[in-house]
Amino acid sequence: MTDTDIAFPRAGDAPDRRGTSALRLQGISKTFPGVRALTEVDLEVAAGEIHALVGENGAGKSTLMAVASGALAPDEGTVRIGGRELSSSHPDEARELGLGIVRQDPALLPDLTVAENMAVGVGYRRVGGLGRAVTWAATQLAPWGMGIDPRTRVAELTVEQRFIVEIAKALALEPRVLILDEPTEHLSLDEVQLLFDRVREVAAGGTAVVYISHRIPEVKQISDRITVLRDGRVRGTFAAAEVDEAQIIELVIGRTLDTVFPEKGSLAGTIGDAERLVVRGLRGDGFHDVSLTVREGEIIGLAGVQGNGQAALIRALAGQSPTTGALEVDGRPVRGGNAGAAAAGVVYVPADRHREGVFLPLSVAENVSAATLPAVSPGGFVSERRIQSRARDMIARLAIKTPSPRTPVASLSGGNQQKVVLARTLLARPRVLLAEEPTQGVDVGARVDIYRILREAADGGAAVVVLSSDGVELEGLCDRVLILSRGEVVRELVGEDVSESAIARAALTSTTVRERRSTETGRGGLRTWLRGDNAPAVALTAVFLALGLAVAAANPAYLSGFNINNLLFMVAPLLFVAAAQQVVVLGAGFDLSIGPLMGFLVVLGSFWIVDGGNLVVGLALMLAGAVGVGVINGILVTRFAISPVVATLAMFMALQGVYLSLRSTPGGVIFPAVAEMIQARVGVVPVMTLIGVAVLVLLDVALRRTRWGVELRAVGSQDAAASRLGIRVGWVRFLSYVLCSVLVLPAAVAMMAQIGIGDGRPSVSYTLASVTVVVLAGTSIFGGRGSFIAVLAAAFLVQQILNVSPFLGLSQAWSYWLPGLVTLAAAGLYSALRSGTRRRDVPPARRRRSAPIASSGGVS
Repeated sequence: MTDTDIAFPRAGDAPDRRGTSALRLQGISKTFPGVRALTEVDLEVAAGEIHALVGENGAGKSTLMAVASGALAPDEGTVRIGGRELSSSHPDEARELGLGIVRQDPALLPDLTVAENMAVGVGYRRVGGLGRAVTWAATQLAPWGMGIDPRTRVAELTVEQRFIVEIAKALALEPRVLILDEPTEHLSLDEVQLLFDRVREVAAGGTAVVYISHRIPEVKQISDRITVLRDGRVRGTFAAAEVDEAQIIELVIGRTLDTVFPEKGSLAGTIGDAERLVVRGLRGDGFHDVSLTVREGEIIGLAGVQGNGQAALIRALAGQSPTTGALEVDGRPVRGGNAGAAAAGVVYVPADRHREGVFLPLSVAENVSAATLPAVSPGGFVSERRIQSRARDMIARLAIKTPSPRTPVASLSGGNQQKVVLARTLLARPRVLLAEEPTQGVDVGARVDIYRILREAADGGAAVVVLSSDGVELEGLCDRVLILSRGEVVRELVGEDVSESAIARAALTSTTVRERRSTETGRGGLRTWLRGDNAPAVALTAVFLALGLAVAAANPAYLSGFNINNLLFMVAPLLFVAAAQQVVVLGAGFDLSIGPLMGFLVVLGSFWIVDGGNLVVGLALMLAGAVGVGVINGILVTRFAISPVVATLAMFMALQGVYLSLRSTPGGVIFPAVAEMIQARVGVVPVMTLIGVAVLVLLDVALRRTRWGVELRAVGSQDAAASRLGIRVGWVRFLSYVLCSVLVLPAAVAMMAQIGIGDGRPSVSYTLASVTVVVLAGTSIFGGRGSFIAVLAAAFLVQQILNVSPFLGLSQAWSYWLPGLVTLAAAGLYSALRSGTRRRDVPPARRRRSAPIASSGGVS
């Protein structure tokens, strides 16, 4: 009896679909520039089956699943889900047909909350609307016991919590087909077993599961059948019970795996007497009183139960965090943090290669030479010939699979990206090499290459420290292993004592598993509130009131009815242009044409909103002009992929030229009755200002409570993930530019009443003013987070600062200096408050599990 034959309970009364074909891929081929990713791949997964897909990095597994999920169009072949052909390459259609996917790189939007992410991922209708998303998400997350608050931003979650959210999101779909792409890389042993229980449960209910993993023991444990991909082709499909781990590995890498680990330095006699790295009484966040010595040519391992200080220690050795105690390399003290460690010859290979290891926009060659630029920059000028030559040498030496050195590193598989990081490391000629989880997410063939690279670095005289969660990896690679518990070294294993069982026994008998710190993501606490989007509104309002009282105390005329009315009327256009800028910035855009667009609309209206003209025609032309400019900006940015700054800067200059050609000198006096209507007020408060406040409040409600608002923030947060979730990124961004231009229209109407004549020149300064307000409001200039309420408060404060100078007897220069100083202070404050959680890329969870190669060749 297999695990999938067990009658696990399934939520709901799902029909029994076991045995029928749930997913069928036929003749799938896909080519990228310079790379044949898939060639005539056939794969069929039955309902109720757990079907494993294994292969090296770059074998085509993730590409094949991207095709299956509708995220990528195949060049040839068909995809059928539940017997129905996938007619378009769009995730929404695949999701409607019943396919759910957990990606190796979670499709989560960092600046949205957990609840919003789950609502976007499963569909608003299934959740019951955004209003019920928090309660619904809490129900889905409760079985995992991770303490995840659905109201928390995903950016504030740990790596393992993000994966739990992604998995819970996929399971909530109750899919007909469930694809799990490396789902356990960041999970602890208990969480893996909980995941396996849930996978068996959904399979028992008739769901077809495609399980992708490099961990062969897990594949054997969970799957019914196994399909092997190599070089984009299917190499065979086998019943899991009929093949052992060694056979699977040989099929994956295409050769017999005679030796997994290179010979240890302690056995080969290559360890020198010089003490390369010496640590005495080192103390930092998460560890204390650590002392160790590593000699040249020696590899030592760090092990222990997850959360006991191993990750904090290795990052501290690299200068990534402050410490006290002694740290020496070749007898010289290391000071100055990361820069000091690098100068001493300490090189760090991070666990999270995507965020800390490689520069994704750059080429392979540029990544390889990034740490040793002086060697390829004679006279300070980078030599392209030298960069390419060094890259070719390292590609050949480390067997990096890439079409050419000029290939963007982002297009490489995970294992080859890790080899690029190691190539850069070796070129730096490290005295001390620190490797944190060097084979995480890497296929078995690449693991063997990485073990060889680490051994070669040690044989070259480096002291190597490896942090790994794989006991077999530590057993086969390390000359010594240090076990940490509760932040201190409690045991050292040497020679024959270095074994997987001894490592596990030492880790478990030294201490019980300590609960993770900072995994509860509750919302309480002043600092948490201060990091929120609405906190700037409260702070700015307080500054606005305090400044007003201070100025009034110095000059009572400041509170006169005339001045208050003037202040409030002058802020009206600023409210609208700031709202306009906020809309595009939230979508990760930018609009420099806002000011000239105001001027263009004022000049356009000045031909009709005058004596003898037609008010309706004038306003209609102004609306058409605003929409037209928004459409052009949107097309340039989305259709032609022109940088928003470049596109809107060009529009900035074009609009200036247009309104100056229409009216080279001011002209066209605005009809007095219209001006009076625009300047109407309730008491001392202008109606136009009241309208502006109402518009901003409505926009803020829409930003939080409507699909438009969530999708706008999603696109600004991470457009690639938003696209994978089925959001039409280009359309959302296009509409943001159109709405931006439409919001400029009432600002132009207010300005028209203020100046009373067709003149576009006074409007130019509003571009800079809109940017000032948005920054002051705490909006992320990278998109994804911000508040229109904060924009409201910031606009009033900026206008007040411009207004107070005469009352304080200050020169006009202070009208420029004061906004700049306040904006800098606010930006610095927001950065400090949010720095702790902006992207909480904490080191991945450590796991004590057998390596994928545990029984495939032993330890040399």
